[in-house]
Amino acid sequence: MQQNLFPHYKALRDSGVLGSELDPLTEWDPHWIASWVVLARDANAEGVLDPKLVALIRLNIDVTATHLYQPGVSRHVREAIRVGATRAEILEVFKLASVVGIHACAVGVPALAEELARAGIPDEPVAAGATPVCDAVRANGMFNPLWETLYRWDPQYLEKFLAMGFGLWRDNILPPLWIEFLCIAGDAAITHMYGHGTQRHIEAALKLGATREQILAVLKIVSLQGIEACELAVPMLDQACRSVEEGR
Repeated sequence: MQQNLFPHYKALRDSGVLGSELDPLTEWDPHWIASWVVLARDANAEGVLDPKLVALIRLNIDVTATHLYQPGVSRHVREAIRVGATRAEILEVFKLASVVGIHACAVGVPALAEELARAGIPDEPVAAGATPVCDAVRANGMFNPLWETLYRWDPQYLEKFLAMGFGLWRDNILPPLWIEFLCIAGDAAITHMYGHGTQRHIEAALKLGATREQILAVLKIVSLQGIEACELAVPMLDQACRSVEEGR
């Protein structure tokens, strides 16, 4: 690697933003990777977001089920620990990423309701019974309107799902505003792009006092996720080229 080609590449490596996967690009296409480094420095959120939050955002993007990028998860866990995150805080990110599964119902159940109506099949609700968690989520203003049909059809399933997730906002391991930032990142991630959730969590973050600059910083971090195409593929290309050279 040409260490002096651009002085900030090593800093990105040391901070866990990058691994060694992009090193061949410093030889193959130094101008392109240098331009990416400039972009990454602009999106580092220095002075806007807490470094620990930045590490947790990067971790959340990579660990979420819509992506599951293991090299990034390993790097960002190490970086989060380096900047002071506890095991409980990192585990909170994993749990938050796990509850993203409710989006399948948020998107799919309204679509099912629409098709049932088109087919003339009646919308028959189920007796809700006791749903204290759903009631608490409603009272907090956090009940997603896209869950309403699921609540009518299978209230106890929604109750159990929300019981798994609602505590993350109440257990005081991560600040509620940080949770909203993490949700914005997870929903806006380029492997998810869940617009409804992104909008709701931006609204919630603003109500908690977030600034435009902070939310924009979150989105800029997410926008760098695309470099993982090169992180994944450049080592494969490098190995393939080496194999060809060795076979000559």
